[in-house]
Amino acid sequence: MKNMHWLILSICLLYIHPTKSLLPPDDSSCSNQCFHQLPSECPSPENPCRCRQLTNCQKAAVCCNVNRFTLKEGLACDITAASQIQSLHIRNASFDSFNLSANQNVWRNLRYMTITDGHIKKIDGEFAKQNSISCLNLSSNHINSIEDRALNTLFNLSFLDLSHNNLTDVPSFRKDHTIFLDISNNMYLNCSILTNTLQSHPEIAFVNENQTFCYPTKDLDFGWFQSQATLAFSQVKAKYELEKNCHQNCSCKTVSVNLAPGKMAMFEVEMNCANMSFLNLPVPLPDNTVSLDVSNNNITSIKELSEPSYQNLRSFIADNNKISSVQPLEGTKFISHFNTLSLQRNKFKFLETYVLDNIQFERNFNQRKLRLGYNTLQCDCNTMKLKVWLLSKLSHIPDYNHIKCDNLNVRIIDLDASKMCQSPQDWTDYIYYIITAEVLLLVGLIAKVSYDYWVFKTAGYLPWPANRMPRLPCDWLCE
Repeated sequence: MKNMHWLILSICLLYIHPTKSLLPPDDSSCSNQCFHQLPSECPSPENPCRCRQLTNCQKAAVCCNVNRFTLKEGLACDITAASQIQSLHIRNASFDSFNLSANQNVWRNLRYMTITDGHIKKIDGEFAKQNSISCLNLSSNHINSIEDRALNTLFNLSFLDLSHNNLTDVPSFRKDHTIFLDISNNMYLNCSILTNTLQSHPEIAFVNENQTFCYPTKDLDFGWFQSQATLAFSQVKAKYELEKNCHQNCSCKTVSVNLAPGKMAMFEVEMNCANMSFLNLPVPLPDNTVSLDVSNNNITSIKELSEPSYQNLRSFIADNNKISSVQPLEGTKFISHFNTLSLQRNKFKFLETYVLDNIQFERNFNQRKLRLGYNTLQCDCNTMKLKVWLLSKLSHIPDYNHIKCDNLNVRIIDLDASKMCQSPQDWTDYIYYIITAEVLLLVGLIAKVSYDYWVFKTAGYLPWPANRMPRLPCDWLCE
């Protein structure tokens, strides 16, 4: 019996388009497939009875071109033991509202119920609780809505075909076991509805995914876009799988979708890995990740920013970590096109200005923000370069007031160059003074000695003070 059940489901999946019939059933096939008949099996137009029982399948019937009244009459006029019918196909029915609560004596024993190619605006009422329907086909009827409770009593349902209608929502039905659902070619479906169905009912197996489309909405699920294009269900499913299987328990969220003709939708992803006790940045990131938040972790380096999966990143928030250097930013694509870089409350002792100088803050990048606040640096004369850089970028660094010196308890922008660089400059000046004085003394001494020698040679005596100096043992050398 279990093999027979799966055989039934497999044959149902072969049914792709509602207007294409399977082979006309015989006595052995009426109970093993989703029942569907060709228009040629309909009663003749001259026959006032709009339903007829099939001769090759005693428990199957077909009704054509019916409304609320002719359907009831047809089920009674040419079908013996209508309550024993197990397979029923109703073609070209015209109903403003098809009430499932009517004709319960017929519906109760049906296993396969097919209503196609009609004009039905709404499905309401509900099946009796004691029913045996395993395959329900409501395709190609222009249905706009199905009442919430209409399908809730289908305990044995395994295949539901709602394709080629005008539905905007996936109706409610019992989902406590695997159900194959075909909701393709409903052109007014909302993508958020399909996403919610995937999230809340993973046991549903969608049929004809490539023919199932929906409209993205301007909400948090798909972001803002300038397009009226539809998304294939496969793309919605890819979005769902991306968010479901995010990296290492992080949360992923698609914030926008780029729709290009002839191409798969490209989702932009925000990834949140805050408060995860990470020691390193996550690698790899999901495709087209544009934002990453790794705040409140134990990350010591941002070297992974050079990884290929980080190439589309525009926002990077790594507050309250143990990062000690911005040097890994040098040469990365991120430093050239980021919008937000936040490194507050880390372990910086100094900031490499030669790296920060590579960040372009031209007029075209007014949105670009860099946050370095609540870091305490070791300040010296070289920190003056950082001050000059900060003063030139104040509009892009909103927390500049909170970048301070650990050893001086003063803000970087308040540093005084005359105090920070005073000692080396004063000692240099003193050395210059001493050298100058020594040179002058030497020149004066040479001039005095030369003068005394000239006087001695010409006048025969030594001028003062040379003649007052005591004779020394070495004076005979001069004589």
